[in-house]
Amino acid sequence: MHEILKQKHTGILIPLFSMFSKNDFGCGDVSSLIEWAEFAKEAGFDIIQILPINEMPPQTNCPYTALTAFAIDPIYISIKDIENISPQILKKIKSSDFLNTIKEFKKKKYIDYDGIKTEKFKILWEQYNYFHKNFILTHSKEAIDFENYCDKNLWWLRDYAIFRRLKDIYSFSTWTQWPDGFKNRQKEVIDSFEKENLFEINFFKYIQWEVDKQFKKAREKLKEYNIKLFGDLPFMVNQESADVWSRQQDFRLDLESGAPPDAFSKEGQRWGIPAPNWQAQVANNFEWWRMKVRKFEEIYDIFRIDHMVGFFRTWVIPHNRSLKPDFDILDPVQQEERGRLFLKTITSSTKMYAIAEDLGVIPDYVRKVLKETKVAGYKIMRWEKNKENFYIHPSDYPAISVATTSTHDTEAMSSWWKNIDKSERTLFYTMLTENKKQEPPKKYIEIKDLVNEALLNSNSIFVIMTISDIIGTNDRINTPGISSKENWSYRIKTEWKKFYQKNERDFEKIKKLVEKRKNEKVNIDN
Repeated sequence: MHEILKQKHTGILIPLFSMFSKNDFGCGDVSSLIEWAEFAKEAGFDIIQILPINEMPPQTNCPYTALTAFAIDPIYISIKDIENISPQILKKIKSSDFLNTIKEFKKKKYIDYDGIKTEKFKILWEQYNYFHKNFILTHSKEAIDFENYCDKNLWWLRDYAIFRRLKDIYSFSTWTQWPDGFKNRQKEVIDSFEKENLFEINFFKYIQWEVDKQFKKAREKLKEYNIKLFGDLPFMVNQESADVWSRQQDFRLDLESGAPPDAFSKEGQRWGIPAPNWQAQVANNFEWWRMKVRKFEEIYDIFRIDHMVGFFRTWVIPHNRSLKPDFDILDPVQQEERGRLFLKTITSSTKMYAIAEDLGVIPDYVRKVLKETKVAGYKIMRWEKNKENFYIHPSDYPAISVATTSTHDTEAMSSWWKNIDKSERTLFYTMLTENKKQEPPKKYIEIKDLVNEALLNSNSIFVIMTISDIIGTNDRINTPGISSKENWSYRIKTEWKKFYQKNERDFEKIKKLVEKRKNEKVNIDN
């Protein structure tokens, strides 16, 4: 049994991009994470959950559609904290002109991902040239450290850096239309290209080295505070990713992944990402996924497996419109076997603890396998009902589970409470108060404390809270099914100390309940 299951834990979901700090560029970065770790410590939390941090393509703001499963998005690098930073760059980022540019980014209603990355790439290119001249060409200790990093990470870094250089050369056009030598990865063509473009290719390696060092420092700070970092590994990557290009055998380019029709989507969902080639991935013992967890266990203590049901059965949509979408495996026994094999393989190959996103229409065998492998699934308070259609109190949730009120894809509790009908409010309020006769309040703010208390009295080993539901606002991170600049743009408007002071009443109440949870015994069999 994993060590983490021996006691109860309480965490806070704050995407890294949401973490406001004085020196960020309009999007939270690694230095913001270090600052907000102080917030988590002050509030008593021992877990911070963030969303995926993989590099996104241009004109994309969804972290679940990544350019790579391995490289971290340069938007998260803290420029001021780059080691051996150029004096000219330090002077530049303190100038009034530059500070005005950043001020404009911060004033926007959405996170200007492309604008911020453009500014950071300019600085990073200047810094890379400075580092090359003053450290690499002088054969310094720092140059040796960089070379060692590249050698240690060769198994993913080389393919990624070459791909990124090619993407720049071909103006981010699809790799499926590149010349055959590049598209089909002919060894002599790739080797020759690498030799001719080594300086530019190493630029992308340099960025990853710097951001990697910063995350390691952040993790050291979190460990000092006894806080675990809970990360998110998406189900898939963009077709225009280094992974699909470099591991074409692991993906089905003739099929698209998605979700079947349900109560929320009559047509089902098309995700714009290729389907896994499960036959190949099973044959290589899920090598791509084992590589992913190997990479991110350097940063995370806990990882979320996105779209857990997809590993048991994947809804695939043929590009050939004459063929109908369907599950890739139709036999439930075979579906269960593949999901079990995946979970056992991945959980045995990492020190991190796995949490499964098991939301939506989920066959019974999925939770059966989660229970077998001691992988926690989710319990969303507003969705947990028994056969009689009554809400289940969190004190009755299974121990190995994650109890929460909202996720990054749901509306906040305040919005939900406003939109449901009176009968549903009565059912939920009865669960909270055990008083069937009492009229439920119309405003969520009047039951907020009851909800938070019920959540923190959960039997679940893991409780993850959201900022919106703690303080009772309508802020949400993402609205699925729509493309909007406002998605993935939720930002806390102040530094953590001011934010804590403004909402001190709520956080002090939470803090007392969190402290109580720490001392509660865990019964895994329940």
